Amino acid sequence: MITLRTFYSAPQNKHSLVLLHAFPLSSLMFESAAAIIAEHAPSYNIILVDLPGFGDAPFQKEWTLAEAMVELHGKLNEIGIAEAVIGGLSMGGYAAFAYYRLYFNQVKALILSNTKADADSDEAKKGREDYAKDLENRGIEAAYEKLPTLVSNSSMKNDPNLIPKLKHWVASFTPAAIAAGSRALAQRDESSDLLEKISCPTLLITGEDDALIKDEVMQAMAAKIKGAKYISFTKSGHLTAVEYPDKWGSVVSSFLNVI
Repeated sequence: MITLRTFYSAPQNKHSLVLLHAFPLSSLMFESAAAIIAEHAPSYNIILVDLPGFGDAPFQKEWTLAEAMVELHGKLNEIGIAEAVIGGLSMGGYAAFAYYRLYFNQVKALILSNTKADADSDEAKKGREDYAKDLENRGIEAAYEKLPTLVSNSSMKNDPNLIPKLKHWVASFTPAAIAAGSRALAQRDESSDLLEKISCPTLLITGEDDALIKDEVMQAMAAKIKGAKYISFTKSGHLTAVEYPDKWGSVVSSFLNVI
């Protein structure tokens, strides 16, 4: 089961931005960037989502991104949101693709950050399963060890508290929840077929030092989406919204204000 929380309520309740977090984090990762968006794009409600087992969302042993997006759609309808800007970073981007596939006619725009359309290869799936088993065997330390790969060396140098902050966030999740998330990532659908079909305004954000999804991968993806806007952050790694929240929030705000 997923959970939603309203970070910011727009005075006229005209538009809504829904943000989907990266793995293995929660909606907390967006709070600094969301504060910038609330200031500079104040006509948008900001809804933060926690996927199963992360943040306030209860643990599920087995779940898929598609199932989570069906639930998200239902919860958005319950609170009167029929059309929204769907944004996601990394795992959140995979989820955004899943949402668009299911409800493309109810997506005002897409924000795809540090993500890709390709499904996992067999080798990558095996790696995710090995990681899940490592978590189950060794516990949260297995997750801590991978955190430096999520951010750039420049970001770690500029902010000595960055890795400790990520560890603090991750410490609130159980190893079983992170393992279930890893398996959900491995099971995600191929989304490459969607790229040339995307008809809504689309913003793509990446980091030039992203070690997990290379800058050129996202640039090639952007070229296949009609009218897409593409931005690469210098000296940033995989977690652009965490490493440079002011810049990420400003770029997203500018995009929201013109669509």
